[in-house]
Amino acid sequence: MPESTPTWRTVDGDVVHGLQRLIYTSEYDAIRKVHRYRLEHLRYFADGRVSWGYGSGTDLAGLRAALADGTLVLRPPEGTEVFVPGLGPVTIGPAEQRWTAEMLLGDLADELDRLNDRPDSSHRAYTAFVDYAEEPTPVLLEAARAAYLAIPEHRRIFFLGDMDQNDVPARVLLAADGDRIAARAHGRTLVVSPKKRDWALDYFRRERPALERWEARRTADGPEIAAAAPVTFGRRHWPNGWPADPGVEVLQNGYPAAVVHDGREYRSVEHAYWALSTDDPAWHDRIAAADRGHDARTAGMEAPRRPDWAERRLAVMLELLRDKYRRNPAVAAVLLGTGDARLLAGDAESRYWSVSGQEGTNWVGRLLEVARSELAADAVRDSRPAS
Repeated sequence: MPESTPTWRTVDGDVVHGLQRLIYTSEYDAIRKVHRYRLEHLRYFADGRVSWGYGSGTDLAGLRAALADGTLVLRPPEGTEVFVPGLGPVTIGPAEQRWTAEMLLGDLADELDRLNDRPDSSHRAYTAFVDYAEEPTPVLLEAARAAYLAIPEHRRIFFLGDMDQNDVPARVLLAADGDRIAARAHGRTLVVSPKKRDWALDYFRRERPALERWEARRTADGPEIAAAAPVTFGRRHWPNGWPADPGVEVLQNGYPAAVVHDGREYRSVEHAYWALSTDDPAWHDRIAAADRGHDARTAGMEAPRRPDWAERRLAVMLELLRDKYRRNPAVAAVLLGTGDARLLAGDAESRYWSVSGQEGTNWVGRLLEVARSELAADAVRDSRPAS
């Protein structure tokens, strides 16, 4: 699998940086009863967007699903024909496949961290071992072990950036006295002993100044980029009813959480938004009475629009979102749980309110971030002792 190269896309005039690497798409030809393969660019961006070919895009969870169901493959079977843009059809020759879906996903997760100026899995493990060396307790040892195992397996040997030792100091600390582990030299082993453990602890203790220099480069008021990965919602729908726990999908405007506007209650933000978009009372009541948010939108798109709606819609949406999350503590908790992550609304029918493909102004996502910051400010204010 080739290493990644830089790419970018624009969202509402802003440049979103990303990376790309090659992957194969697979499509079943029902007439010939064969799979057709095509070499494509797999693109992934700092905001969490992942896309390939001409598709509208997804996120890491969607990429995992595409790898699992065969939509994307790391290498077509030997002897199959692959279309390579600019070259034409070629036949896949014999080769050993060492690359796995988990390796790819692990690499992409790390690269997304680096695109957002966040510590990747290697740096998190490095920090965990330095912390353990300073205070060698069982709890910190298990934290270091978990951080080490979270590094993509093919990257672990390099995580210390030390070509003389590779990851031997870490593996010594994770092993028990008397264990035999692989040494730095190929084909050789070493036996873990108290002396070896002391050497490994000293190794990481000497790393503390370098770690502190790295931390000192952080800005005075915290990271310049959100600490949490972007959260995408709105691309899953349940025509037969919402599940008991839809997770972040409660952020969808169609989720049945009551809102009140001008003294009238609506079943969801979707119901209220589309009902308020018309100045025809009959259409208003018909939209408000719709069974689902999707039905309210469908009816609302047919209704006559208020002449000033284009100017009013943004303010109305913010009012409705504020009310939804202040009125419904359970969904407010989900929103607050997204931390400082960028919120990306997915809705193929509106590039104004969402991110669609490589375009979209994502106003629902932006307004949700405003509502989230207001909820967080409310929580801080409520936690202060009464004067």
